[in-house]
Amino acid sequence: MAERNIVMRILSATWSGANAVRKVLHLVVLLFIFAVIFGALSSGAPDLPDEAALLIQPQGDLVEQLEGDPFDRAIAELMDDAPMQILVRDIVDGLEYARDDERIKAVVLDLSGLGGGGMSKLQRIAAAVQDFRESGKPVIAHADFFGQSGYFLAATRRRSVHAH
Repeated sequence: MAERNIVMRILSATWSGANAVRKVLHLVVLLFIFAVIFGALSSGAPDLPDEAALLIQPQGDLVEQLEGDPFDRAIAELMDDAPMQILVRDIVDGLEYARDDERIKAVVLDLSGLGGGGMSKLQRIAAAVQDFRESGKPVIAHADFFGQSGYFLAATRRRSVHAH
């Protein structure tokens, strides 16, 4: 009976030790996951030099709202099967922020990947480009090949509509 008691104590101690190691490993894994999440969420704005140019390089069609369900879009993006779309508001916001940022000295529009968009969307972006130009900063537009949408934005010289 004494031998069985010793065996049970050894097995119990082994089990307790293995359980303690499991708990420590879980804690380490959770701390690693939280550190990665915290690092991703707390990354601040990139440092900009005192003088910089903002590159705006739209890829795809101009849209007011992205198509489809957000979950389906995320899955499609992971599979490289998502339609290329760019929100008009993102471009307009970028131009507005760059206009007021003293570090941004110019905007470069790379329109090579710009798809279609419709005249109202193009006019909103053209108005934002003109507002940026009125701040005294240059806008440089280029492309490997200009489609009609890209040509319209590149040729914008004066404001034709007012942004609302």
